[in-house]
Amino acid sequence: MTSFDIPEALVRAEIDEAALRDNAAALASQLAPARLKCVVKANAYGHGVDIVAPALFAAGRREFCVATIPEALELRSLLGPEAEILAWLYGPTTDLDEAVRAGIELGVSTVASLDRLAAAAQRTGTTARLHLKIDTGLGRNGLAPDALVRAFEWLRRAAEDGCPDIRVVGIMSHFAVADEPERPETAAQSAVFSSAHGQLRAVLDAADGRLGDSEALDVHIANSPGALTLGPCPGTSARVGLALYGLSPLEGTDSEALGLRPALRLLSTVINLKDIPAGHGASYGLTFTAATDTRFALVPGGYGDGLPRAASNRAEVAIRGRRYPVVGRIAMDQMIIDIGAGNDEVAIGDEVVIFGPGGPSAAEWGTWADTINYEIVTQLSARVHRCVRDESTDVTEGGGR
Repeated sequence: MTSFDIPEALVRAEIDEAALRDNAAALASQLAPARLKCVVKANAYGHGVDIVAPALFAAGRREFCVATIPEALELRSLLGPEAEILAWLYGPTTDLDEAVRAGIELGVSTVASLDRLAAAAQRTGTTARLHLKIDTGLGRNGLAPDALVRAFEWLRRAAEDGCPDIRVVGIMSHFAVADEPERPETAAQSAVFSSAHGQLRAVLDAADGRLGDSEALDVHIANSPGALTLGPCPGTSARVGLALYGLSPLEGTDSEALGLRPALRLLSTVINLKDIPAGHGASYGLTFTAATDTRFALVPGGYGDGLPRAASNRAEVAIRGRRYPVVGRIAMDQMIIDIGAGNDEVAIGDEVVIFGPGGPSAAEWGTWADTINYEIVTQLSARVHRCVRDESTDVTEGGGR
């Protein structure tokens, strides 16, 4: 297969739906009796939400998470009313009406958000469904201890006033160092979370069900690292992102060791070959000079596609099953591969695996760029054509963005 199979698709991300389904099934089995929430924020971690979410939904997954309200509304349009969708990141002036009307469950990190959600519920005539988000030590969004006290007071007053428009359906937090199982902070966060959960149950029980059912609360704090390292999984569900895509969140542990398969291959094509004499430079700044006569292959793909410039002169790609180094600076649109003098195996039109099965891993690219595999996949730009791998014909069909 070459890039010419998809006109004008110079750089493409090939998505393996079978890998997504298998990863989800494996994770769901490991988490049980806790449930799997599929995190598809940031364009499904760069994989293409319009490919990933419908594939998971077709495989029977019904619980999805994103960060922002626009992401949640897009997901609702993709999946319809049966999907349970949670979002938690919005600002003090974000319009909440459309999210409440669409049945999006919203995380609450400030007391002011309770007022705004109640107002949105009244305006839309729809019950607002919320998850209290607790800051248990990560220090990002979420109710700090003093704000949590005020949130409980708000809920008590709402119950006394007969507020029918708010339902607390969950409580959530986020681990900071679950990828380092030896760290004591994870247990400390769990203790804070458990205490907050107990206090919320007491508030809901005192309200006699007017604000929600304490027995039915969705309790979730585990991310991918927590889901993979903690047993049993804390809470009633876990929000799993990176591992869902077959990538490891644990340093020193690869996907295969976790029973997962990467779902994305980033592909390009050799579009030019040229013989280079010793002493010739490569790319901007001439940061690489050929020590001997060699042959360069030109490959589309650069920081305009989301490849990190920091990986220049360090990264590798695979052509015909063999790895070759990226030499010189990665440019906006292209990079130079040193395939060695007299290499007649590589030809114009050959497929190049930038990362994914058959080539380097996203984690290796993360190492070469001094970052993590999360960033490597999520920063793939809109110019990269997402497509579904067709296992029956071993070609790809357009379906992503």
